Amino acid sequence: MGPKIWISVDMEGMGGLVDRTQFIPDEPAYTRARAQMIAEMRTVVEAVWDAGAGRVVVNDSHDGQLNLAYDSLVGLPSRTELISGMGKRFAMAEGMRGMDLALLVGYHGRSGTSHAIMDHTDSKDVWSVSVNDIDVGEFGLNAYLAGHYGMPVGLAAGDAALTHEVEALLPDTLCVVTKTAVGRRAARVIHPAQVRDELWEAARRAVLHFADGLGPRPLPVTTPIILRVSFMTTEGADAAMLYPGSARVDGRSVAVRCNDMEHAYLASRTLFLMGTGFPLY
Repeated sequence: MGPKIWISVDMEGMGGLVDRTQFIPDEPAYTRARAQMIAEMRTVVEAVWDAGAGRVVVNDSHDGQLNLAYDSLVGLPSRTELISGMGKRFAMAEGMRGMDLALLVGYHGRSGTSHAIMDHTDSKDVWSVSVNDIDVGEFGLNAYLAGHYGMPVGLAAGDAALTHEVEALLPDTLCVVTKTAVGRRAARVIHPAQVRDELWEAARRAVLHFADGLGPRPLPVTTPIILRVSFMTTEGADAAMLYPGSARVDGRSVAVRCNDMEHAYLASRTLFLMGTGFPLY
């Protein structure tokens, strides 16, 4: 049986999408953007099956995590699995444990990254996140958790700014650049056929390399882990200090000492939720 492939699909890093109105389900532009997300997801899924995957699990990782509708699986191999909906304990990383290879598609630059489409880490309320003093975004958090489970990240796809975080943490991971930002809500986009061709080739190559014992290694992390989360407001940090064992680092920041990356990942999720929703003024 071939390798078990886990695919996390976000939206901000999809080809052609540049503005917040495209990423929010209540906005008119979302419907067409969602179609692009589904098209790129299907390309990656088809490629990994073609490369000999033994199992494929797709995790909807954007916003309310209801973007990849059930019928978006129609026409794909019937063994393709989808994890959909909110309330998942591991959110973007749900279903990761027990799989062999991670592919992260539609990802984006972390909060504070210049020339990155809709740069953020979890939400608009988070200023920055670090793991043992290494700044990370959503890609980094998920890559470290995959490493905790002994799983490499074979592919990262998103805007050009994402590649800087990927190269710093996992220089051997294959990258597909879907667009190059010229501002937070503007980019030089690439033809959708070219994006899909590059996704197909990179996803297929990632699986074949893994099957041959090649490609990136799992991302290691030194334990215990110091997780630091900084919020947009001091009120966010006030609320996050209710987390057991948290320590105030500065006005906007709290830190938590964690036994391993699974602990740190769940702590980050809890801190994000606790520190969200406070007005800047």
